[in-house]
Amino acid sequence: MKKRILVYGLGEDYKRSKFIIENKFNVIGCCDSRIMDGGVIRPEDIPSQEYDYICITSRKYFQEIKDKVINLIGEENESKILSLYDAIGDFRNSEVRDQWVIDRLSKIQPGRILLDAGAGEQKYKPYCSHLKYIAQDFGKYVPNEVDTGFQMGSWDYTGLNLTCDIVDMPLDDSSVDAILCTEVFEHLRDPIAAVREFSRVLKTGGILILTAPFCCLTHMAPYFYYNGFSEYWYKEHLEDNGFIIKEFTRNGNFFKYLCQELFRVEDVAKRYCESGLWSQDVNILSQCIGMLMGLSEKDNGSDEILCFGNMLVAEKIE
Repeated sequence: MKKRILVYGLGEDYKRSKFIIENKFNVIGCCDSRIMDGGVIRPEDIPSQEYDYICITSRKYFQEIKDKVINLIGEENESKILSLYDAIGDFRNSEVRDQWVIDRLSKIQPGRILLDAGAGEQKYKPYCSHLKYIAQDFGKYVPNEVDTGFQMGSWDYTGLNLTCDIVDMPLDDSSVDAILCTEVFEHLRDPIAAVREFSRVLKTGGILILTAPFCCLTHMAPYFYYNGFSEYWYKEHLEDNGFIIKEFTRNGNFFKYLCQELFRVEDVAKRYCESGLWSQDVNILSQCIGMLMGLSEKDNGSDEILCFGNMLVAEKIE
């Protein structure tokens, strides 16, 4: 018998995952503090409901909502609260990467000059308040400029310090202490030239914090040139340009990557196929994701053949 679940949060995170949640659980009600019509349960009415679990679907505000729910149902019932990934499987990608980057930024000594190369919307700027932060980007991406691949809903370059080509930046030689470059290389026509430019502007002993996909789908077209980069690409081109890799971390593994893509099937089918998924199709997808998550828990090194992306710290030594 399916467990009874109360869903808290009807936003985009839930919309993307509801096909799995509604297949795995008996959804007995939905709660959202912003929506009070259409049969939605009010947060203050949660204690009167009969359920096995409460699933908080928001990733961004999970802890904030969890604290609110605990105040309603009591700390003794905390184990009944599930995150989205407790419910559908933990194959997080960007969240893991974000936390890794934030942790590495926190270790840079205060007052140092940090160049955020390809900064885009400067998502990591709030974590650089202890640093002299410089945001650079070419500033040309326009969402849906072409109808190809996955596009961002909106994009805001406000606040850039340097709007220029990443391979030819108006910075002096050896002028920055650290460089941050996250999920940018797949959008560069010549990422090797970018590595050379990083070596030029970075001081000897300075660090490069770099992330890029190992494998990914077309996104932010027309500025999309590579599907990913291997560990051997970094070793070859970083070492050729005066860097030594101090830390190398793979994000995800073979099984989690497959889960991510199975999770996309419903949306991709809606966009590219004449019909969506039938209930039996959703059931198969849900079972496959469950099976893959079970294998992921037993995994011992499949990330060497496939993962979401690589995250590394390199030091300039020459």
